[in-house]
Amino acid sequence: MKEMIGRWAFIVGLLISIIAGIVNIGTAGLAWLVALGLIVGFINVTGKEVMNFLLATIALMMVGSIGLNIPGVGNFVTSMVAAFTAFVAGAAFIVAIKEVFAITRNK
Repeated sequence: MKEMIGRWAFIVGLLISIIAGIVNIGTAGLAWLVALGLIVGFINVTGKEVMNFLLATIALMMVGSIGLNIPGVGNFVTSMVAAFTAFVAGAAFIVAIKEVFAITRNK
């Protein structure tokens, strides 16, 4: 059941991120993305996936901060990446906190 909730949270977050490239989802939409990211961080990312996930999150945040000014699709891509970054940031926060606790618990 948990896996299904995590899977659907990821799918919905991805879809909302794509929609954010087309229409302005506002602050409430971004808050929902972060909340979905928190769920994904709690449920989906575990064990061996942690380091790869955190590294991918850092790369995504770097790409998102650059801004992609491509004529015709630049605004769509920039808005979509910004929304997806908000979504993944919520998950990364939880994953990083869980990893800190796991590391300090074993010392």
